[in-house]
Amino acid sequence: MDFNNEIIKFVSDKVGGVLIIAEGSDEIVYADSYFTKKYGESIVGMDATNVFLWLEECPELELDGDAVEWENIDTDTQKYYRFHSALFEKEGKKYKIHLMTDITEYMGLNRDITKYMGFFKKLSAFQTAVLEKLSNTFYELLPMLVDYFKTSKAYFLIQREGNMDIITYNKMGSVYSNDRINLNAKVEEAFTMSADDDILFDSFAPEIQEVMKLNGGSQDSTYKKLCNGAVSGQKYAIYFNVWPNMDRDSMKENTLLSVIRLYVENGIMKEKLLYESEHDRLTGLYNKGKYLDMVEKEYTNLDSIGIFNLDVNNLKVLNDTKGHEAGDKLLIKAANSIRKVTSNKVHGYRMGGDEYLLVACNVTKEEVDVLKSRWEAELARLNTLDDGIDCVIAIGVVYGEKGYDFSELMHEADKLMYEDKKSKKKPGEEIR
Repeated sequence: MDFNNEIIKFVSDKVGGVLIIAEGSDEIVYADSYFTKKYGESIVGMDATNVFLWLEECPELELDGDAVEWENIDTDTQKYYRFHSALFEKEGKKYKIHLMTDITEYMGLNRDITKYMGFFKKLSAFQTAVLEKLSNTFYELLPMLVDYFKTSKAYFLIQREGNMDIITYNKMGSVYSNDRINLNAKVEEAFTMSADDDILFDSFAPEIQEVMKLNGGSQDSTYKKLCNGAVSGQKYAIYFNVWPNMDRDSMKENTLLSVIRLYVENGIMKEKLLYESEHDRLTGLYNKGKYLDMVEKEYTNLDSIGIFNLDVNNLKVLNDTKGHEAGDKLLIKAANSIRKVTSNKVHGYRMGGDEYLLVACNVTKEEVDVLKSRWEAELARLNTLDDGIDCVIAIGVVYGEKGYDFSELMHEADKLMYEDKKSKKKPGEEIR
């Protein structure tokens, strides 16, 4: 039984098209129905090079050799074609035969599969990195998010009683910034803004705008919310500033967002259990109990350490003349200047009364100098606020490398702080 006609019809109508071209003259000597429907019956006899640009991409063919498989893209129609081509001889003449198949849909599917395989590979690496840091603070998550989503800044917003803490990570310089603002109805909107659209700078409450300005934002800045949620009665949200080539597609992947929420909410629940025992109620900085625990576990055996001993001037005078509410405002302003420079390796403490401490772990001497300059600039900015509270802080800074004596460094920092306190006192002011 002869099935030649059925085979030809199947190849032409169901698979692709067959074309035969005379070698040397480039004359089209045969075109099946696939090509004649597309180009007309007159295509036979035409010069193939005037009709098909893909011929220029055809690889070298060996006479009576195996068919060569290759692919080509039609940039005008955005179609993908696969070819099987061969060279044969008939009645003393050579001909090229091409079977052309439209694989556009297949290639589109293949691109999607490749895309998702790439995504899950990235996701696996991200999950591994998250699991390695699961016991650490939220600070550890922000650089990972910035790198993963290809942006430059991440903002972590979290509700703490009547306040919102905003932890900012700037990839430029790997700088963290911490700010605390009072909660109100407009500020709280940041927890529930839509994640679908870009968010304009002036959509945020003025208090949040001020924080974003301090971290390089402007009226022209736009932001994208990654996710938000609530756990243990605390709301949170994560924002990025919009950046060229930011990976917006990954920001829509529910699997990835679930991993991030799991990390964040696990951290919030753990922190909530410890927060009140480790933090000073008035300022939100770590308390002396947390400091003593860190001395025992970590501070005496670092590769390097920077210690900032800080003491607020004139607290007693302010309490006596304007009352303890004014004194509390002074202490909070001092704490806000310190909080601004804290991070995963720079810890801020209220040691009691008007005494504060910053401890920087595994830093260089240059980083300690930069940290001091950042703190001084932040204190100066806070003192421009028209609140009637002038915050003057004496400071002593020391640096040690592995093998240091922690007690001696603390003693030296206290001595330097006291000298700075004397230099900042006005004539007749009590030194205390």
